[in-house]
Amino acid sequence: MRIIDISQVLRAGLALGLVIGSVVLGAPAAQAQNPFAPARQVNDRVITNYDVEQRILFMEVLNSGARDMREEALRRLTEEAVQRDHARRKNLRVDQDELREGMSEFAARAELSSEEFLSALAEFGVDRRTFEDFVEAGLLWRKAIGSSLPPLVAVSGSDALRAQDTAAILGRQRLLISEIFLPDDPQFADAVGQIMDMIESARSADEFSSIAREFSLAGSRDQGGRLDWMPVENLPGQIAEPLANARPGQIIGPISLSGAIAYFQLRATDSQRDIPADRVTLTYKRLLLPGGRSEENLARVAQMQGTVRHCAGLGPFARGLPEEALVEHEALMQQIPQSDAVELARLDRNEISANTTEGGNLVVLMLCTRQLEFDEPPSDEMVQDMIFDRRLGDMANVKLQELIADADIRDF
Repeated sequence: MRIIDISQVLRAGLALGLVIGSVVLGAPAAQAQNPFAPARQVNDRVITNYDVEQRILFMEVLNSGARDMREEALRRLTEEAVQRDHARRKNLRVDQDELREGMSEFAARAELSSEEFLSALAEFGVDRRTFEDFVEAGLLWRKAIGSSLPPLVAVSGSDALRAQDTAAILGRQRLLISEIFLPDDPQFADAVGQIMDMIESARSADEFSSIAREFSLAGSRDQGGRLDWMPVENLPGQIAEPLANARPGQIIGPISLSGAIAYFQLRATDSQRDIPADRVTLTYKRLLLPGGRSEENLARVAQMQGTVRHCAGLGPFARGLPEEALVEHEALMQQIPQSDAVELARLDRNEISANTTEGGNLVVLMLCTRQLEFDEPPSDEMVQDMIFDRRLGDMANVKLQELIADADIRDF
């Protein structure tokens, strides 16, 4: 039996337009014995115990790391119920061709055909209808969002330029993390449960490290679970995003990894020390004003900062000066003189700095562009599309939470 890589499937879910909300709704304390008895009602839609058990099996195939599988299954089924209701109110439907295409799209992310994916599900007792319902809900939600939210999302050319600048400034994000791996074996369930409670109650890096040193199965246990700096992209998909978005000291887990239960604690982040300086190109203008930091020069700089909106606008302030007083440079970050590089690092596109002097002259710097050189650079349209998709996803998630908040939800 094949366990599907959760990182691949998560990417598939994003491609289908599925939005995972953050609202956690409690599960009933006791589960009814009748599999077709209602477990929860969302507006006029009934979620049966069979639906919940099927979703739990489906999540297990996807290797979900949820600690309370029933609670997680109910949460996701609740989201899909309100998504379906929202689509129904808009008279939206998914036909059979669209459903087949959506199923193929999802399965392809796990490098399987639809039939291969369905066979893998069947080995775990997941029926075809469960997968079809899951995909259909995602397609309906994508249609609903696509028909209403895009006109509300605006992305300008300056947004794309700012995104390109930001990529060049930040480079690759690195994380400093600690890890704890515990056995995922039923015979140790009681002891592991107690350790998990200890981990989740840890209030400091030292407490987490102490637990790792005593109980972790990982080779890092002798170092208290502490790992060295590593780029985000080197981490597995199911932990990269939550760790990249965590705050220092936050504990992420439990997550099912390679037959173990894993916890991670973020100790620090670093987005500056790993800048690929040999791939960041700056274009900037350098204006030398005789007289150093005189009141007259400082007044001229203040005027520049208040009126100049792009690099071409700096020219008039060089009138009457030697031709070499105003020079435009284009160079890799690592090739720029250190005094200029420090000043330019503080600037956004079309901002002006005048904090240093050279040979009795006040050095005025204006950043024109900051570009991260890609092997295959994305076009402006591609960058705008990425920004659009991110903003649309954020708005869709907000809309989903509003729908859940307004829904009539009853547990049985």
